Amino acid sequence: MAAYELVIEQKQPTCGGRSPTKCEVLNIFTEDPMAYVLGREPGGKPEVLRDEDGVTVIRVLRNGLWVNYEFTAD
Repeated sequence: MAAYELVIEQKQPTCGGRSPTKCEVLNIFTEDPMAYVLGREPGGKPEVLRDEDGVTVIRVLRNGLWVNYEFTAD
């Protein structure tokens, strides 16, 4: 299994003075980042983005707002 630092960034309504973004940082082990995201977001239609630093970002639309799963190899 591969080790990743995973940053989950979720856009949320700002009502009540909340921040427009909710972030969570996890250390996870998985062979397949896409399978991990689909396990958390059943029925989602993910988009995959990769940057030049080797970071994989998988975006899923949840309740009309984007959730980004950013996988960085440990």
